[in-house]
Amino acid sequence: MRIAIVAPSPVPFVIGGAENLWWGLLDALNARPGIVAELMKLPTREGNMGELLASYRQFLRLDLDHFDMVISTKYPAWAIRHRNHVVYLQHTLRGLYDCYPSGMPTQFEPDALLALGMPARIVDALVKRDAANLELDELLDALDAAWQRAPQAACWAFPGPVTRAVIRLLDAIAMQPDKIVHYAAISQVVAAREGYFPAGVKVAVHHHPTGLKGLAPGPQEAIFSASRLDPAKRIDLIIEAYRQSKVEVPLHIAGSGPDEARLRAAAAGHRGIHFLGRITDVQLAQEYARAVCVPFVPRDEDYGLITLEAMLASKPVITTTDSGGPLELIEHQRSGLVVEPDAAALAGALRRVCGDLAEARNMGLAGRESVEHLSWTTLCDALLAAGRQVASDSQAADATVAAPAIVTRRTKPVLGVLNTYPITPVISGGKLRLHGLYKRVAEHFDVQFVNLAPAGMRGTRNLADGFTEELVPKSQEFTEAEYQLERSLGASAEDIAAAMHPTTAPEWLDAIDALARRADLIVCSHPYAMPALREVTSKPFVYEAHNVEADLKADIYGPHQWAVDQVLALERRAVLDAALVTACSERDRERMGELYGTADDAAKMIVVPNGIDVAATRLRAGAQIERRRAALRVAHPLALFMGSAHGPNIDAARLIVEAATRLPSVHFVLLGSVCHSVQTWELPSNVGLVDVVSDAEKATWLEISDLGLNPVVSGSGTNLKLLEYAAVGLPVVSTEFGARGLGYRAGHEYLCAEANDFADGIEAMLQLTQAERDAMTRNARRRVEAEGDWTAIAAAYSKSLAQVLA
Repeated sequence: MRIAIVAPSPVPFVIGGAENLWWGLLDALNARPGIVAELMKLPTREGNMGELLASYRQFLRLDLDHFDMVISTKYPAWAIRHRNHVVYLQHTLRGLYDCYPSGMPTQFEPDALLALGMPARIVDALVKRDAANLELDELLDALDAAWQRAPQAACWAFPGPVTRAVIRLLDAIAMQPDKIVHYAAISQVVAAREGYFPAGVKVAVHHHPTGLKGLAPGPQEAIFSASRLDPAKRIDLIIEAYRQSKVEVPLHIAGSGPDEARLRAAAAGHRGIHFLGRITDVQLAQEYARAVCVPFVPRDEDYGLITLEAMLASKPVITTTDSGGPLELIEHQRSGLVVEPDAAALAGALRRVCGDLAEARNMGLAGRESVEHLSWTTLCDALLAAGRQVASDSQAADATVAAPAIVTRRTKPVLGVLNTYPITPVISGGKLRLHGLYKRVAEHFDVQFVNLAPAGMRGTRNLADGFTEELVPKSQEFTEAEYQLERSLGASAEDIAAAMHPTTAPEWLDAIDALARRADLIVCSHPYAMPALREVTSKPFVYEAHNVEADLKADIYGPHQWAVDQVLALERRAVLDAALVTACSERDRERMGELYGTADDAAKMIVVPNGIDVAATRLRAGAQIERRRAALRVAHPLALFMGSAHGPNIDAARLIVEAATRLPSVHFVLLGSVCHSVQTWELPSNVGLVDVVSDAEKATWLEISDLGLNPVVSGSGTNLKLLEYAAVGLPVVSTEFGARGLGYRAGHEYLCAEANDFADGIEAMLQLTQAERDAMTRNARRRVEAEGDWTAIAAAYSKSLAQVLA
């Protein structure tokens, strides 16, 4: 299907909300299979009546028959003639409609136009605004002839009653119901304005998204407002309110325009007010991120992208009761504040928001949640459905050419899975889950991963039969964004960087797009790839949760509440939008329901627990253990802890070091990337660091150790290390929290010891008889065999995935 978006290009050229809509809509349409869209802009002057008439005429003469559908949004582009014309109205020439000067007459003397040779029938139509039995070319010819006779005539004053009547009649003829297949508006305000649409027609309202990338919460450091510096935007009201408020938070004002000199004079002498001038999109997103709030107080705004952008950055918006479009997005005292249009009321709102940053943050989160559904996909769906359905050339060809006699079928549906790190080497709980679960899911689906990878790592590798992983290297821009986040947070930020800055990894987006086109179903393993998925497709997805990410990141990010809020909003969106949600444990499923769900959402949440390949895991044999220990000269009791460089594991390692100082006769071994964080600590002599090892070497440590330790006291999900300990028959000492979600019973499958007495728990386990320890390990192994085998878990998961496809 060929679609033309037709628009005016203002002379002199400026960029505003209209351009944001056209560019975003163009990209979204071209991302759809079977659609080719083009933005056609014609230079449009409007300095006088002659230029306006010429602008309408050039659109009327535009031949667009080679397109299947045209979309116009703004005067005078809707003068085009096409069999499948959709009007998605932003605004008319407002100075002759809702912004026409209140003291200026709206009626004119017909004699002035008759004296210029204009036919009486045309003059009568202008007086009555009667579009019946008139065509644009006829009206334009008559008007142009009258203009040419006397371009300096007083009747052509702009604005004025004649020019008002002329433009309104031109628009009325252009938008007669027999010329337009669908009417829509960007807001309720626009849809309701007098004269914008023909009387009696049905007008749909579609709030459109923004094309601004990188909108995300950040530290609360400034009051921020951005707009064209024009009197209608009332930046002077913000300046005066800021002066009265006496808040100490600085005020940043971005933008330029004809009112700039006056506004700078109004702000002179106040050191807290900073004019930023015209800033780049990247800078704009950064300013939103650093804002405490965004005051936006125009008079009768059409829509107000600033409102939407601020809300997507999780910032409360302060607006006024007469601001128009912003009132359709803001809920007073929930996502922002709506006050009277005077400086005192606005000053009070600024004091309230800046005086309670927690309330500001909560309003911002509520605002983001309320507008996240606005997407280019939804807008395209609405506009395409509104137009007449036209078959493309390829579709027409398909209808006339006989189908081939042989039809090939795939033996298994394709399951696409997205993640933000490579699966192998399998050195962490997350990688163990990905590798173990999807290796078995590959018995039911053709599993294809697309994962971000370190720079320089590229290619597709076969992990098992029907199980592949495509690695896409991080771009330099992504790596820089990740580095800046890590500096700010003091923690690993690979995952949140992917969520906040997906467009900085264009190769990843391309790979995800290709995967989405060939896959029958997509899984987001963790929520962090979901924004990248939504950049390229609206295809349904499954959210496979490894943890309750909001709870996990709350432990890791500590005081950086803005980052926790970002994860909370991201996970909420994943839970609400997904066709199916999986949790690692019943505890996690209940917690996600508490945070995000309704009764309907709970019905789509299932548990897909962590597991292990039981058949491939050999149970330890006593005699063999002793031989291996003797060969390796292991004489002391050996306690093993396995973990990645993950916040909860690092905290657990501290408890192990504390226990080691109390138990000098026990040797402790830390295995995995957690050693990278521990190696700088001052360690007792009975603590050894092994780092990341091969599967064979890990199996050796599991075989020769006396105890498996898990003093975890924070985090989410379940701890896979307990399954590994249990599968080989290694006695386990764990905190109660560390054993969560697995159904383990203290004293039956493991010995429970809390953080403050973990050394006592280790000592208690070593004092048990061999028979008592053997009974405990047998119980644990039986539980793993019954409930933790990947084969059974994957079969149940695959059945649920198939039901989503059904």
